[in-house]
Amino acid sequence: MQIKLQNVYYTYPNGDRALSDVSLSIESGEHLAVVGRNGSGKTTFAKHLNGLLRPQQGSVWIGDWLTSDHSTAKLAQRAAYVFQNPDEQLFCQRIWDEVAFGPQNLGYDQAHVNTLVQEALSWVKLEAQANLNPRDLGYAGRKRVALAAALAMDTPAVIFDEPTAGMDASEVEMLAQVLQSPLKGKTVLVISHDMDFVAENLDRIILIDDGRVSLDATTRDFFGNDIQIRSHGYLAPQLVRLSRKLEQSSLALNVDQFLQYF
Repeated sequence: MQIKLQNVYYTYPNGDRALSDVSLSIESGEHLAVVGRNGSGKTTFAKHLNGLLRPQQGSVWIGDWLTSDHSTAKLAQRAAYVFQNPDEQLFCQRIWDEVAFGPQNLGYDQAHVNTLVQEALSWVKLEAQANLNPRDLGYAGRKRVALAAALAMDTPAVIFDEPTAGMDASEVEMLAQVLQSPLKGKTVLVISHDMDFVAENLDRIILIDDGRVSLDATTRDFFGNDIQIRSHGYLAPQLVRLSRKLEQSSLALNVDQFLQYF
């Protein structure tokens, strides 16, 4: 299911132009990051991929569906969205009901819904809390509920907005495992400022600057240009910087690569 944007423009009612002539393609199964300064248009871009926003000019295709021809509820069959702030997403009184809401509304039979919910709760380590109110959990716990709700929908694409924000190291590792296993083969788009997480877990980086795609590169190529990274307010991941200091022939993006090159 290819995702394609063609000459997309979007301006908010206050006159702020968030996207300007954005064109790119995301192939089925790609895991990529969208990065850029605050206010650069990252979240606006992502919300065009599931119909939360519609282009004022240009077109967005999710597979063979033109987003302007389908409701947001219909587009939820193809792209699940995990908000940066889980409190904007959660509304049920019980974690189980929250996670089951999506697949139920997609029309799955109850047995399949139960299986999807159980698997999703297992991945985020919330099986024992299934009957609690999501509000009984802390911020990171509520983020895990939102993640489980997206996983349970079993959509071909999943979009994450700053998924590691507010998570501790073990929760970030859990998220990485989710990307590697239940989301393997699905299209994953991650909006993030967490360069270490991006380097270790994503294969392609799209840099948005002032509403435009400033750079579209592999993760290795992106981090290979330190001057470019710093010009956009980022610092290369620790392993990348250590690779440079040791003058390794290839930049290490994760621990295994670092040990291999070392």
